[in-house]
Amino acid sequence: MKRQVGELRIDALATDLDGTLTSGGERLKPALVEAMRRLRANGTKLILATGRCTGEAMRITGDGLFDATVAENGALLAVGAARERQIPDGWAEERRRVLSRFEEGCEEVIISSSIENLDLARSVVSRLASVQVNKDRLMIVPVGVDKGTGLLAVLKTLHLAPERTACIGDGENDLPMFGVSGFRIALGNSVDELKRRADYVADGSDGEGSMEAIRGLFGGSGSRPS
Repeated sequence: MKRQVGELRIDALATDLDGTLTSGGERLKPALVEAMRRLRANGTKLILATGRCTGEAMRITGDGLFDATVAENGALLAVGAARERQIPDGWAEERRRVLSRFEEGCEEVIISSSIENLDLARSVVSRLASVQVNKDRLMIVPVGVDKGTGLLAVLKTLHLAPERTACIGDGENDLPMFGVSGFRIALGNSVDELKRRADYVADGSDGEGSMEAIRGLFGGSGSRPS
């Protein structure tokens, strides 16, 4: 059964993780997990789109909740057992050079750091890299790679249309995902630009806001957008 948002048929829900499904890196609340499992059982594909590395994301969400994962801000894609890196020629050398100026994390492709290092990041990257911001974090990502490009790639693999995809986000790095999705959801704690571009803005924040949106837009209690 396909879910309806007004007259728009929704076949997939893509969602950010931190500040959207959870805050502070804690595990997802059981009620939210159950609501998402019901969506999936009713035919809605679930896609996780996060700046985190795959290992951290799975620690927070558990395994098997999502049909596909867009990790490392679009640079690492997983659909089932298949994994794909979105990197240009020369990226490995560029990453090693830039990473020498930062603390290494769990990421395989991108470099993640505190927003306090924004000026440093912008000063050391070459034309192969872009610096993307997510509230209090920055990410150094291969040029041309973001959550939007990653989401489009997994939707193509899953044979799903972007215009029939809804997305939920809270930070600046979710803007490219908003740009390719047919229905856009922001939360109470989302940055203002996301709220301005959203089709629906939940009152709640983090996981509570996402639960509100799922209930309101995909069935159950809650109001629908006008």
